[in-house]
Amino acid sequence: MSVQKNKLNVVLDIGKTNVKLIFLKNNNIIVKEYKTKQEIGYYKKTIRTLKVKKIINWLIKSLKIESKKNILQNFVCTAHAGGLAFIDNNDNEIIACTDYEFGFDKYKKDFLKIKPKFSSSFTPLLEGGLNTGMQIYYFYKKFPIILKKTKYILSYPQYVSWKLSKVFSTEITYVGCHSYLWNFKTNKYSQLVRKLKIEKKFPPIKKAWDIIGNFTINGNKINILNGVHDSNASYLYFLNSYLKSFTLVSTGTWYIILNQQTDIKKLKPNYDMLCGINVFGKSVPTMRFMGGREYDLLTKKLKISSINFKISQSTLEENLIFPSYASGGPFVIANHTQKKLLSLKQHERYSLVCVYISFVLNFILDQMNSKNTLILDGPITKNIHIMNIIASMRKNQQTFKNNKEIGTGLGASILFNIKKKNALSLSSIRPTKKYNLIEMYKMWLVEVRKRNLFKTDD
Repeated sequence: MSVQKNKLNVVLDIGKTNVKLIFLKNNNIIVKEYKTKQEIGYYKKTIRTLKVKKIINWLIKSLKIESKKNILQNFVCTAHAGGLAFIDNNDNEIIACTDYEFGFDKYKKDFLKIKPKFSSSFTPLLEGGLNTGMQIYYFYKKFPIILKKTKYILSYPQYVSWKLSKVFSTEITYVGCHSYLWNFKTNKYSQLVRKLKIEKKFPPIKKAWDIIGNFTINGNKINILNGVHDSNASYLYFLNSYLKSFTLVSTGTWYIILNQQTDIKKLKPNYDMLCGINVFGKSVPTMRFMGGREYDLLTKKLKISSINFKISQSTLEENLIFPSYASGGPFVIANHTQKKLLSLKQHERYSLVCVYISFVLNFILDQMNSKNTLILDGPITKNIHIMNIIASMRKNQQTFKNNKEIGTGLGASILFNIKKKNALSLSSIRPTKKYNLIEMYKMWLVEVRKRNLFKTDD
């Protein structure tokens, strides 16, 4: 008697640190999940890269295992920004993929002379290789032979899609993500692309949900979708719902705040504010900071293992943590000593970290003029203390957490049926008197200004 196989769709979710392979039934019911880590490599011992080939091998091995037990129908990749692959005329990888934490900003002074204006690119000047346009300029200056040999420049998700389907493509959410490569006024490639003479090095733009080809494994023919930038995948999960207006806080290594109601004319590049593009080609005002990384750095630095929130008003006021501990965001990196905090009890140190992350997030929500429904998604939903602080500081907004654990992966799964409205599973986060920190936040903000911790104009 033969066992009936499940029909599953597959999402490869590549975060900066963690990689997840998700198998879903009926588009959004997760039945299986594989995990691995992203590793660092180097191109000719010089340029820091990501070991994507290792991820591809792991992916194919996992697909082989699951294709023996299930019918795999569709596959899509979603990945963090700042990763590019350079493919030569023989369809071999020259580099795959770049790591945005490498010093691609070495030629920053020269780049400033040719970069598009913020009013057209809505791209702030970011550290390292977070601007993919600056990455390409680095190769233009340092290794022009790489660009000369390159037939196609692929974004990270489209590199993965190509590895499976052997079809080259480009996708708008990635190309338009703080890259300097896109002109939001003309809705075309920017003047930087023309100046570097690389227009033809980008494959045709296709929709994120377009089936660009297929991949056969164990006799199982899998449709390969074009792919999408990870924050846009998270955003799509809520955009394709019955919500009319919302601000999304998508969390992980980065906290990405997206609000389509923000006036793009009020975006400040020095605050790490920018415009992205959703899968339908609409601009999405965005602001970011490395909340997940800062939380991890601080809990390690302060030797925190307990997650009990308990602290007196006076202890909190006297020991407030000030920005910043990671790149990105509206604040400068300041080398604050925390020796004083180590003398506090562990639950007090933990409480201070929660308040710090909440204060930074609250500042960003104010900058984004967030007054609509507030949705918290990702790892932040596991921290009830940060969520309660935010809800208590923003009493005029409804605050919800997404009950699904994998916002990015589930968001990407919407691409399997783009016309279907998504039923959300949200829980309300209610304000509590216990977290009445509005006045203390105002004091914190005054001190931040006094210490000149805001990033200045480029």
